[in-house]
Amino acid sequence: MKRLTIISAACIVAFSAMAQPSGPGAISRYEIDPDDRAPVTGYTLPDVLVCNDGNAVRTARQWERKRRPEIKAIYESEMFGKVPARPADMHFGLSAPDSLVYGGKVLRRRIWVYLDAAGQHKFEMMLHLPVNHAGKIPCFVALNFRSIQDSFDGTRYELPYEAIADEGFGIAVAFHASIEPDGDEYETESASVRSWYKPADEWGCISAWAMGLSAMADYLATLPEVDMDRLAVIGHSRLGKTALWAGANDERFSLVISNNSGCCGAATNARMFGETFEAIYNRFPYWFIPAFAKYSNRDGEFPVDQNALVALSAPRPVYVASASEDHWADPCGEWLTALNAGPVYELYGLKGLSEDTMPALGHCDDYGSVAYKIHNGPHALYADDWLDYIKFAKRHFCLYK
Repeated sequence: MKRLTIISAACIVAFSAMAQPSGPGAISRYEIDPDDRAPVTGYTLPDVLVCNDGNAVRTARQWERKRRPEIKAIYESEMFGKVPARPADMHFGLSAPDSLVYGGKVLRRRIWVYLDAAGQHKFEMMLHLPVNHAGKIPCFVALNFRSIQDSFDGTRYELPYEAIADEGFGIAVAFHASIEPDGDEYETESASVRSWYKPADEWGCISAWAMGLSAMADYLATLPEVDMDRLAVIGHSRLGKTALWAGANDERFSLVISNNSGCCGAATNARMFGETFEAIYNRFPYWFIPAFAKYSNRDGEFPVDQNALVALSAPRPVYVASASEDHWADPCGEWLTALNAGPVYELYGLKGLSEDTMPALGHCDDYGSVAYKIHNGPHALYADDWLDYIKFAKRHFCLYK
């Protein structure tokens, strides 16, 4: 398979301007020493536009019919496992009466998503929709790290419901661990879809959570007021990985946003900077399928790199975002992934990133169909980030007057 040699000088320059870790050694789960240049000076990437048989992809038709299915199959068999189809007996019901919030501007609704006919396996989602909106409502779909009860005050957890509604968007959220446990501590409050719907070793938690996002979209499709042609999936950290994988599997998500998704998300594998395959699998093996274990300390041998994961959403727009202090997630690697997804978008006559250098802190490269930003601060999703994502969505959803 053809591989591209990359020298990441642009990243080195950008990294030197980032906030430095504090204290001697200064290595933690979310910070590694940015002065450790050895892993970032040179490496190779598999060519996303070369098929398994060595033939080059030159058209969007070739991408869709041959190369895209090859790449998706790699992630299914080697990393995440398959995202299963909608459960045959899935149905929905209100879990609480509707209410008006934020001075009556926003409708709040809580919904049970039942995954089986008896309703024994279920998770709860919460929906906020602007009231008196003209026309159908575009929506964000997200998983978060808090229970629905804890998520009422959205601003506390960087889900600015009121601001999102003021911009004319709805947002559907669910607690990720209510769909599938994210470690032993969540097992009693989860639908645990892997334990009953399919053998657990055929799909990891990330695929289970991606199925949950699609189930939420299934509910939104029952609402005539929701614009199903303008549905954006968004996630932070491990849920940013999930958003990318959900976007790759469910084309109803017409825009995909990955915030600080790092290793196995938007960070380039072959750099082996920050979190590596070995580190992530040792801590979180249940996110993946067992076959992924063989790539520990062999990150550069994975058949594709993460620009291929981002490119699975083409021609739908994708936004990749980083944080300056989140060296564990490799901001430069996330930018390089976004940059190197561009050739697939060019097959459709679309532009990827606008610039071939990493944006300055706090700035966005968001004029193409692939966007990138790096906020100044830690591993987090801020209200200001949401405003940038809304601006990007408005542009691509043609919502500006």
